[in-house]
Amino acid sequence: MLEARVRDLARRGGTLDNPIAKVDIRRILGLEPGPERTRLRARVTGSHPSKGYRLEKLRYESLSGFLVTAHLYIPDGEGPFPLVINTHGHLPFKKSQPHVQSRGISLALEGIAALIIDSPGYSDDRIQVNERSGIGSQDDWALSMGIPVVGFYVWDLIRGLDYIEGRPEINLDKIGISCDSEGGLAGAFAFALDERLKCATFVCTASSFAFSKLDFGLDIHTPGISNLGDWSDILANRIPSPILLIGASEDSENTVEGLKATFNKLQPGFRTKRAEGNLKLEVVDGPKDYSRRMRESMVAFFRQHLLDEPAKSFVPEKRPLTDSFHNPFESGTAAVDDPRLTVLPWFDRQTKTFRDFSAHPVDSTIQAPFHHEKRLVGWGRYGRVEKIQPHDVLTIRDCRSASGRADDLILPFELLDQRLCIDLGLSVSEVFGQLLHFSLPEGPQGWESTGVQSMTGDAITSMIASMKTLVSSQTPSKPVIQVIADGPISSMVAVHLKLYRPLLDVACSHHFGGWDDLLNSGIRQLVHPGAIYVTWPF
Repeated sequence: MLEARVRDLARRGGTLDNPIAKVDIRRILGLEPGPERTRLRARVTGSHPSKGYRLEKLRYESLSGFLVTAHLYIPDGEGPFPLVINTHGHLPFKKSQPHVQSRGISLALEGIAALIIDSPGYSDDRIQVNERSGIGSQDDWALSMGIPVVGFYVWDLIRGLDYIEGRPEINLDKIGISCDSEGGLAGAFAFALDERLKCATFVCTASSFAFSKLDFGLDIHTPGISNLGDWSDILANRIPSPILLIGASEDSENTVEGLKATFNKLQPGFRTKRAEGNLKLEVVDGPKDYSRRMRESMVAFFRQHLLDEPAKSFVPEKRPLTDSFHNPFESGTAAVDDPRLTVLPWFDRQTKTFRDFSAHPVDSTIQAPFHHEKRLVGWGRYGRVEKIQPHDVLTIRDCRSASGRADDLILPFELLDQRLCIDLGLSVSEVFGQLLHFSLPEGPQGWESTGVQSMTGDAITSMIASMKTLVSSQTPSKPVIQVIADGPISSMVAVHLKLYRPLLDVACSHHFGGWDDLLNSGIRQLVHPGAIYVTWPF
């Protein structure tokens, strides 16, 4: 049901003549109002010349004390040079991955500088080569209450552009961005928000949420992103700025079907602006990657739009370089542990963490009322919501206990994909509160399936069916007078339910006084996405 809701919102999307407001984009990133542009404290820690370019190792602070490490590839010769800023996906060696190095080298050999910025924190790359692992885990559920991982990465990119403004060898009127895989979302948001970026390429990313797989790493799931619509709604902010979408024929995550959907949804906006040639789509044979063939298309695109050269489908690479992640034979690139690539020694990587900026997400000056009625989802559109016929007293529990009764409802929280809850801007307890509201007698009218999406027989339907108490179907429906909640999660479900049924008597085993209490509980299912922007409603 959660997945069907996300895909439905993606299919609806917005209108290209009325794109998403930038303030709404900044809000889901936890960047509204924008963070203070503190001192960058930038310095180049080393410079290594090579044939046709030099590599500079850069560190700066996007937030005060928040360390960013990056590589800057600068072409030989007289500047000022155009620049392409680069993100990357889930790679064990980040900017030092050989095929990522190849991206920077290939651009530099074309006379285009390249800035490759490490993603913040760690996931499965908690190794010494990862110079930003001290920031903390990207798989921290609590971050969705304040600034999510994507929000931090977007701010790193924007502050990287601030640093570039102080480099005289860079042409500030000719800056683009190249994004791939899991780094694509941060790149798309940065492109939408910062008009210093004039054009963009997206490789094995930007596939419509209506068709792509939704089981990305936790760092990609962003509070309420589905309520904005789809990739096309984000990128529509920059029509008619040039955009190149590159897909892989065997990519099961960012499907070609989804990439074509993004392309097709953007096309009318470019056509209206008489700029159809500024939107391009290419599909390369093979698995998800950023291969040499993809680089050659990317380079041709930036030569056209940053060097004002004639349009070409691709430009052969000037020098043999490491091909791709799936074909990693090193050619023209350094080994990942080569000290020439290390920006900082391990003992000089002091940094604030994600939690330092997300530990206290409550700020009354930016919070809006929690309108529970507007947040209610018609779940019957996405699956069969079973009716529950309890006694006048209903007991809900987090887990089975010796003191429990046979007709107690054991709420199976682990069956919900909490990542999709985050995308929808809903907490796990809020989803269960809404489902109970629909399921109990005297529930709201009009929630039954409308045929938008048939999901009968799925896991969630089975879950709801298993929750029904053992009461004869002949028993007349009676309103529930009291809900007894046993456990911290069930307690939050009960108070959410009470928002919809104010006359309900609720007795909870656990009590919380604000979002910080939930954050500090350490229970991931109590996380409320985007809590920074809504008042405590209970």
